Amino acid sequence: MQPSKSLLKKLIVSALLLSGASQAATIKIASVSPLSGSLTPIGSEVRRGAELAVQKQVQAFKAMGHDLVLVPMDDQASATQGALVAKNILADRSILGVVGALNSSVSNVLAQALAPAKLATISPASTNDQLTQHDWVNFSRVVAPDSAQAVAAADYIADELKAGSVYVVSDNTAYGNGLTKVLQASLKKRSVKVAGYLGASNASQIADAVKKVKASGAGVVYFGGTDDTGSALVKALRDAGVTATFMGGDGLDSPSFLRRAGIAAAGTVYSTVFGPVSTFNNALDFTNRYKAAYGAAPSGVAVYAYDATNALLAAIKSTLNGGRVPTRAQVSEAVRKVNLAACFSADQSQCATITGAVTFNDLGERQRSRVLIMKFDNVLQGQVAKIQIVNAESLK
Repeated sequence: MQPSKSLLKKLIVSALLLSGASQAATIKIASVSPLSGSLTPIGSEVRRGAELAVQKQVQAFKAMGHDLVLVPMDDQASATQGALVAKNILADRSILGVVGALNSSVSNVLAQALAPAKLATISPASTNDQLTQHDWVNFSRVVAPDSAQAVAAADYIADELKAGSVYVVSDNTAYGNGLTKVLQASLKKRSVKVAGYLGASNASQIADAVKKVKASGAGVVYFGGTDDTGSALVKALRDAGVTATFMGGDGLDSPSFLRRAGIAAAGTVYSTVFGPVSTFNNALDFTNRYKAAYGAAPSGVAVYAYDATNALLAAIKSTLNGGRVPTRAQVSEAVRKVNLAACFSADQSQCATITGAVTFNDLGERQRSRVLIMKFDNVLQGQVAKIQIVNAESLK
């Protein structure tokens, strides 16, 4: 028996709806960080933090009719590779947001490439001030910018270390150059002399830096850059007999810095937007899940990646309308409206954030963040020397 025209029409409509549902079933987010090369240890922390957040929300998305998938991508800590990663992300229409990048230079390329598509990008680690000055509606971050670190570092150098002069070294990256630039401006405001400034990112440049630092007699060497170059520099300084206090930014806040530098890291002071995971009141559940999954303790980068991912997922969930997948632009708009409250639940497994409340201003800066000053003691244990709360409005 042939079906009636009305029944046939209903069957066709149902088939189309089912076809659309199947196409819309999978929602992907990408994590972007170094998964090969010298920054693999800290880049893997971004991926792992994002993984744990996604794993926790898979069932919630399943209940709404969607499969939630994380796509880890390797940027090799290279802006050039970051551009290629951006092309791959744009080509996959099921990717609705990005957690990353780690390096500011990569975030700059990534966010710019994704801006025309208004693809939401939340960095858990990139601190260069200029990243939120481009009117990119798609870019946000959950960490304080370099300017906040620079103020905290300059205050510590002037008030606690009482240094007469500081020699400033950058690793020639966007992150290192940006951090050292604002640090020098902050030192000037505190009437602290800058004995010299140079870039060093390879063995010969580091050797030259050591000679110039030693000749300057500066009481503090401030390094802006990542832990691979930073560890090589502090080892070279100590081998040359330079006893000046070695200080840096959050690029040194990595277990791999200690592994690479060894005992030369003793006494190192650094400003960081991360800090020990134990300084967050509700980090125990996350730490236990992290250890169970990866057999190691998490770093602060993993914690911030976890919160960045949860902010992105909250935005996506808020835009799901009757099972329909939102547009990328809708997700970006929703990110700026995210309001994840600080969690004080006795059951930490119910907490959406670890680092406190997550909301963003119209530039993509987190409304309220923090900067810590840390110091490694003689047995390489990190000690909190100072905690400074940063309000985004004060940085405008």
